[in-house]
Amino acid sequence: MHETAAGSLALQSVLDDVAASAAVAGLDPGPVDFQMVPARLLETVTAYGGLLTRLGHWSFGKAYYRLKLAQQYHELRLYELVVPSRPAVAYLLDQTPPAETRLVMAHVLAHADFFRHHVRFAQQPGDMPRRAGVWRDWMAAAAPGRRARAWEPFLDDAAVLADLIDPWTRDPAAPLNVLPLVAQEAPGLADRERHALWIVEQEARFVRPALETKIANEGWATWWHRRLQRSQRLTLGEALDGARLHAQVVATGRVLNPYALGLALWERVAEDPERLWRERVWTNDAALVDRYLDESVAARCLSHADGAFGTVKAQLLAALDNGGIPRIEVDGFGGGGLRLVHRFDGRELDWALLPHALGAVSRLWGGPVDLATHRGGAALVITSRAFAGDGVLSERVAGGAAAVLGSGSRLR
Repeated sequence: MHETAAGSLALQSVLDDVAASAAVAGLDPGPVDFQMVPARLLETVTAYGGLLTRLGHWSFGKAYYRLKLAQQYHELRLYELVVPSRPAVAYLLDQTPPAETRLVMAHVLAHADFFRHHVRFAQQPGDMPRRAGVWRDWMAAAAPGRRARAWEPFLDDAAVLADLIDPWTRDPAAPLNVLPLVAQEAPGLADRERHALWIVEQEARFVRPALETKIANEGWATWWHRRLQRSQRLTLGEALDGARLHAQVVATGRVLNPYALGLALWERVAEDPERLWRERVWTNDAALVDRYLDESVAARCLSHADGAFGTVKAQLLAALDNGGIPRIEVDGFGGGGLRLVHRFDGRELDWALLPHALGAVSRLWGGPVDLATHRGGAALVITSRAFAGDGVLSERVAGGAAAVLGSGSRLR
């Protein structure tokens, strides 16, 4: 733990107390490296997805300023971030009052327990921060001098494809593995470009489980920090400060609060103690909602959503499927082109972003890319030839003649 000598001793005493309570309760977080950091560093490491050593990219700056803005308007307050490495690394806000720090530490230990035992996180490289640093240095060396100007647009396109992976398999032949297939099969890529895409894929695979377990993970940590707080011998002031922070964490409003919903769902799970530990190993957000969301939980945690319970639950499950990422699959390739298909679930793609996204695939593939999807009830095939500098998408009704999309669909 990094802090001044006196402060470090006080915090270590709190941590020892919380860790003892966690061990008695059955949590097994393993070793955790606690680091007390200023707000700016906590915001930075959060924007980088926990990997400060990864390659710098403008998208992380965008994420950073979004965090700053959310905190400025009191839509979010960062207290901690836990990196699922081995040992786990926990960044804690150094300005947090001592009584609140006790609750945050309990929250962190529960996160570390979740990471240590959940099947998806347990399969992750334990030394990912070190690997990311090696890859960052390789990326910097891959584009020396003036070649860096061409390298940046390439990395921008690679970032677009980062989400297009199958989280359960690395096989490039798996339909969801668009990025790995492009890295392996795109005919015009240089070896260094294929390796760069491989690096992007590895980092995407590291952060993907967190995307698919946000409700489950935060709910688990919230359920446990409340239980551990109740099990410790606290002064009245400490108890009140902890209760106040907990109330702020689980407050509901105009948008879904993963802490509140996750807590309510784990309360349902905990009605069977054996099931509690089993679900920690296997569940993700979609599975947790599917099995345990009932009308009473929805009334408490999803009051902002309109519609009957069945409709609200179905919409939430659809939003959580595949981590909230549309299912774009490889349908085949040949003759210089690549064919993709959008597994339509009733929700259309973002037509403002599609030209840029499909253009990125075309440039990396080095040929035309077709995407079968739906819009306005019609089955369409959208084609990008951005590889040739054509900034206009064309579309045709599936099985029909092609037409050029309007200026609103130009690549930006």
